[in-house]
Amino acid sequence: MADLLVVILLGVVEGLTEFLPVSSTGHLLLCEHWLKLDLDGNPFWKMFTVVIQIGAIAAVVVYFRARIVELLKRGRETPVGRPTPLMGVIVGTVPVLLIGFVIHKWVEKHLEHPLPVALALGIGGLIMLAIELLRPIVKTERVEDMTWTQAISIGFFQILAVAFPGTSRSAATIIGGMTIGCSRQTAAEFSFFLAIPAMAAACGYKFLKTTKEMIHAPGFSAHEFAGQMVLLAIGTIVSFLVAWVVIAAFMGYIRRRSFIPFAVYRLILAVVVLLAMWR
Repeated sequence: MADLLVVILLGVVEGLTEFLPVSSTGHLLLCEHWLKLDLDGNPFWKMFTVVIQIGAIAAVVVYFRARIVELLKRGRETPVGRPTPLMGVIVGTVPVLLIGFVIHKWVEKHLEHPLPVALALGIGGLIMLAIELLRPIVKTERVEDMTWTQAISIGFFQILAVAFPGTSRSAATIIGGMTIGCSRQTAAEFSFFLAIPAMAAACGYKFLKTTKEMIHAPGFSAHEFAGQMVLLAIGTIVSFLVAWVVIAAFMGYIRRRSFIPFAVYRLILAVVVLLAMWR
């Protein structure tokens, strides 16, 4: 029962924070720390906090299904010199796959701790405030009108979330997109589309790698493994349902309001974490 409650809690946290600019990875790492999950002795929990992101990915696909089909059809009408939305997503994904593969082990070892997460939350919050106050000039109002430079640049912004846990993938890509001329809604939409291949690849890699290690580990129990897969399925479903609601609310929110409340939240959370560490 205790494991089930933890699974539901982490699923809710993942669904709530994956697409808001507050860092799902940061929140999950803090939850792992305060729940005292045995990440070294039980690799299941480390895999769990990564793989439940597949629920959030599924929520993006379901919520934007009509828009995705529309963009794929209209891609044929893309002006010469501009990427189709699909090609934009592909070129934006390549940097994070290549660099993420190289640095992810070092990041897991050295930066997936409360202090680096708190610093990333705070610095990201300050940058978010600055961008909202400066209000960069909007040059691109639709994903269909994005340039090759914008698509590739946002792809490189995405690397910040891999390199610095607590940055937030959505914050890095949305705020990054705004700095290079995309409207808030365009940057958010492209950020969500960009999440599909990048997060799916990370989830698939982590699932296959950890599952293989668990099966071949001494003392492997098929019964225990089956129970863990059930917990993983429950967490993923919870993540999907919560993320679906959050995406719908978030897209409605950004049409009318700024990211300043999220920036303030990040700064407050960073201060709370730092105070808790030195209490």
